[in-house]
Amino acid sequence: MRRMSKLKILLLAGVMGMSLPITSMASPEFSRTAGEWSSLRDNVLEYGEIADLIHEYNVTVQNNRYEYNEFIKDYGKKKDDVAQAYRDLADDLEAEKSGDDSAMSRVSDLQLDIQAKQLREQADDNLEDSEIHYLSYSQAEDNLVLSAQSKFISYYKNQLELEAAEAQKKTLENTETLTAAKRQAGMATEADVLSAQESVLEQEKTISGLKQEIERTRQELIIMLGWKGSDQPEITGLPDNIMAELDSIDLQADQETALEKNYTLRINRKKLENADDADSKAKIKNTISGNERQIEVSVTNAWEGLQTGKLSYEQAVSDAAAEARNMEQAVQKWSAGMITRYDYEQQQAALTKKELAVKTAELNLIDLLETYRWNVNGLASAE
Repeated sequence: MRRMSKLKILLLAGVMGMSLPITSMASPEFSRTAGEWSSLRDNVLEYGEIADLIHEYNVTVQNNRYEYNEFIKDYGKKKDDVAQAYRDLADDLEAEKSGDDSAMSRVSDLQLDIQAKQLREQADDNLEDSEIHYLSYSQAEDNLVLSAQSKFISYYKNQLELEAAEAQKKTLENTETLTAAKRQAGMATEADVLSAQESVLEQEKTISGLKQEIERTRQELIIMLGWKGSDQPEITGLPDNIMAELDSIDLQADQETALEKNYTLRINRKKLENADDADSKAKIKNTISGNERQIEVSVTNAWEGLQTGKLSYEQAVSDAAAEARNMEQAVQKWSAGMITRYDYEQQQAALTKKELAVKTAELNLIDLLETYRWNVNGLASAE
């Protein structure tokens, strides 16, 4: 059987909408130290391990690695090898023509001729080689890492939302209690009491929804990283001390790095290297020029978003500090009997809300920093 039979199966699978089997393709044991493997294989999901977990255990990455290795094995590394594969398949299709005079046979032979012609045109126009496939798969892997990092951060942000919602529920329950007391004293209506009770019930629905969202995010995250949805790994290890990195960013240098590392740009540069005719080269050069301009814009936009996030974080810290001072005054007034317990608890709730806002702003800042890092390291939008 000729080597083109496998490519033929792939083409038929694409035409017929078939799904190819999932194949596990982990790195060899010697690629990491025993300690590194032990850390990846424990039941703890640490933020700093996300890239390695994606590389070793993500199903899409494993399949891509398998397909890349099969591509190398069957078709070689150069674009001429791929082009020859198309020509071989065209020959195979032409050899399958029956040559009979029946109407069905003539239609079948015509279809084979058309497909063979298309394959020969693809062979003539082919610009792809194994390096382009490798870059495409690497780009997909890094996008998965970015997605997992974002889900990890969302998991923590959702927990903060839940904590804030539960604090708000406590405040609403205090209001409900106070309203009921006022109703007994003739200072509130039954409608006021019912409204306060309804607010508590609505908040309980919000809390239930947040709990479901946390679990959904948790499952999506751990499945991406190799666990089953029913597993319960410990999730920990958010990055800290990021302010120093923010202050040391060199936008101009990072834009230059982004132009060197961007996957789309590297793929198009390789296509330019593989192109033979002047028209193809001119077209690809125009595409590359557009890529370079867009990459600089993308990195700049990510940097501006990061600066906005930094200002939001600093404002949240300032607001929390002001609320802490208000809390100090409330403590003094409570001790002196100048405010009610309800007023004191309201001030506690206000401080809790501001403190949670600081944590949320910090998580947003981490997310924005990761987005900026990946813009610099290959994933900036280039089109």
